[in-house]
Amino acid sequence: EPPKPVANYSPFVLLKNTVYVSGQIPLKNGVVAYKGKVGKDININEAIIASEICLINTLAVLNLATRNNLNRVISCIKINVFINSSDDFNEQPIVADGASNLIKNIFQNNGNHARSAVSCNSLPKDASVEIDSIFQLDD
Repeated sequence: EPPKPVANYSPFVLLKNTVYVSGQIPLKNGVVAYKGKVGKDININEAIIASEICLINTLAVLNLATRNNLNRVISCIKINVFINSSDDFNEQPIVADGASNLIKNIFQNNGNHARSAVSCNSLPKDASVEIDSIFQLDD
């Protein structure tokens, strides 16, 4: 089941053959897993798991957008990974690799994607990671 939005927005927008998935945080059963700042409150391995959970939630939203037919996904175009981190944290690419590796494992060659991985001061619900994404669907 895709997580419910935490504010007033749509979980996705479908424009022609492109799905824009709103930012997903590491919600498990309605509770944020891995809260706080990476490098202070949680370690890098926990942050990697958090990014994987964000991606799993992304796939749940994508499944909703494709009406339970993920076979329609041609490719992942881009993901943006936001990391709630301490000021001295500089391993953003490693955290983002948790999601990127999962995309590649699931979609194989269609999982090649562009990516941004950036630190930020805070995220909704004190989440450690948030990921938004763009996917291409077939006709």
